[in-house]
Amino acid sequence: MRQLFLTCLLMSALAVHANTTTTKAIEVQDKKESPFGESSLIFDAIDEQEPISYDSGELLDYFLGVNRIQNGGFSSLPSIQGLSDDRIKIKIDGMNLISSCANHMNAPLAYAVSSNIDEMSVVAGLSSVSQGGDNTGGVIKIESSLATFSSSQEWSVDQRAQSYFKSNNETIGLNYAATASNDSSSIRYHGSGVKGKNYHAGGDFKDAGQAASDRGYLAGDEVGSTQFKNTSHQLNLSKKIANDIYDLQLGYHHSPYESFANQRMDSVDNTSLQSKFSITSDYDWGNTLSTFYIDDTKHKHNFGSDKQYYYANGMMTSYGMPMKSEGKTAGLNIDAQIFLNDKDTLKTGIELQYYRLDDTFYASPTDTSTMMGPGNFQNINNGKRDRFDIYTQLDRAWSDEWLTSLGIRYGFVNMDADDIQGYSTTTNMMTNQVTDSTAFNNSDRSKTDHNIDLSLLAKYDPNELSNIEVGYTMKTRSPNVYQRYTWSTWTMAANMNNLYGDGNGYVGNVNLKPETAHKVGFLYNLKNQDKTWEVKVNPYYALIEDYIDAVSINNSRPDGFRTLQFTNQDAYIYGFDVLAGADLISNSSFGAFKILTKINYQRGKNKDNDTNLYNLMPLNAIIALNHNYQRWANTLSAKIVDEKDRVDAERLERQTAGYTIFDFKTSYSYESLQIDAGIDNILDKKYDDPLGGEYLGQGATMSTGIQKDTGTQVPGMGRSFNLSLTYNF
Repeated sequence: MRQLFLTCLLMSALAVHANTTTTKAIEVQDKKESPFGESSLIFDAIDEQEPISYDSGELLDYFLGVNRIQNGGFSSLPSIQGLSDDRIKIKIDGMNLISSCANHMNAPLAYAVSSNIDEMSVVAGLSSVSQGGDNTGGVIKIESSLATFSSSQEWSVDQRAQSYFKSNNETIGLNYAATASNDSSSIRYHGSGVKGKNYHAGGDFKDAGQAASDRGYLAGDEVGSTQFKNTSHQLNLSKKIANDIYDLQLGYHHSPYESFANQRMDSVDNTSLQSKFSITSDYDWGNTLSTFYIDDTKHKHNFGSDKQYYYANGMMTSYGMPMKSEGKTAGLNIDAQIFLNDKDTLKTGIELQYYRLDDTFYASPTDTSTMMGPGNFQNINNGKRDRFDIYTQLDRAWSDEWLTSLGIRYGFVNMDADDIQGYSTTTNMMTNQVTDSTAFNNSDRSKTDHNIDLSLLAKYDPNELSNIEVGYTMKTRSPNVYQRYTWSTWTMAANMNNLYGDGNGYVGNVNLKPETAHKVGFLYNLKNQDKTWEVKVNPYYALIEDYIDAVSINNSRPDGFRTLQFTNQDAYIYGFDVLAGADLISNSSFGAFKILTKINYQRGKNKDNDTNLYNLMPLNAIIALNHNYQRWANTLSAKIVDEKDRVDAERLERQTAGYTIFDFKTSYSYESLQIDAGIDNILDKKYDDPLGGEYLGQGATMSTGIQKDTGTQVPGMGRSFNLSLTYNF
């Protein structure tokens, strides 16, 4: 395995044509106006790269420094240089969406449909203050509503329809988009639907049999609780008046079910209503962007079709465990870019965000049980997280060779939550409900954080073939509502508050401090005279003060898992990323051949308890060979992952073995029709996903029904044959 990685490192001396790294039709580009700018994927023809993608997180695979944490069927979590989930700012059409779920089943990427993305960009680590606050890991920006206008006063209509099929989990998906426009108006609609069954691993990883005592049969290679269904609709109305573009966006997203193999519960209904109004203005002196948005998310938990539904304890019988959370978000962003002179550009702006959350475990319909009754269990009662940011940043071009960017951002975060209660208000019921709720209600829950961000970045271009970027950033993030205000030490309730998929239970901490990441980075970019190869190398180091980690408060649970409480500790992360590629053959009777290599290495330690940080990707590489000939395009890729032997002992994280998987994709376009086909995991390799978490996909998942010592990591998907048809008209 390590010899393979040495081979990858040697290959990283290759590079990409001109200023782009092209993976079929998706281009990874660098914007030159500021150091550590956004690496962008421009979706001129997204169907050629990921025609059968129902998870937008897959589109991040070729970004420098990015890995993907599988989280349900269509709502994966990105990880940037070892930091993930809420530590990353994800902006979708200018909206800073918040996951309103104790397991983050409705993560922001769940609302970004792959076939509806016009542009995606990633700032890995060293983000300037103008690119977003309240994050320590980086920024991901997704645009699905870029207004397009024709050059004529006459209306024209463009339409696109796509269907696709994935054999492994029998996924069927449909997408349709239509745009009607003239030179000043645009109407755009996008609709999609996808449905998939449980996927199968590359071989048996458990015994075949009944999923649970009251459930159906699962094969030995079938990964329980991975089925899903999702529909999305989005309408955009855009108008151009003089120097301004006005855009109104309405979105509806509904998933009747999405099961989770690494959680004890499943999503049994999730509905999100979104609206956004933005004004983009361009003037001789600069430009402005103002965005106002509202998101209303209603989410329901319960046991899905592979997890035990009936629980009996003596004379007590519980029928499911209904839970509901509702999150309301409203935000306003105003950003301005002012050209002070031919050398200086001032960027300034404000951001306001309002957030409310209610998370309730409803009394279970029972015969005689009082285990989950008689009242409702208030996990979060009117949780509040309101934020106000203001920033200013000066970008200066000192010469043709030197560019600097200096910025400061102030963030005001106010959080609070109302009094709560357990299922019972009179007895602990062997669960500490009254004791814990009383302590929480007597605590000072109103917290105000004053957060400061700094960015000091520089770029040096000694010639047109190379450039060097260096920088330091200080980024601060306040805890989320679940980290601060979940309160119960009861094993069952704590298990429901799991943001990590590790099988453990978590308890909040009202007194958490914001975490502050001090990060230094260096980016070196080099290409040859003919610009037929290019290589980028990005080493980095981050020291994180008051890193929000967890310590065990119960090491002796009968199931072998632990109950942990969030706490502040110091940590550090370091690593390097390499992205390289080259034109192998540019003009031949067989077409053009290019190669792309991406290498990622990261290490992280908790300094206080001397353990490795949780869920870091081991050394890994992607090697892709691209071939284009007339209307035909092909990609053969290999993903090589080293063994994962540095794990978080506090969370009882599992080690995983190394593996290599191969994928193949081919595409043929003829006039308005495009046909895509592919094979994922060609050799049907059986492997454990290093970022997959603990397998909790079947059985009696509540309380102590699953044992740590007999469990396993969530396995990756086995071989799948894929087909897609796209028609533009």
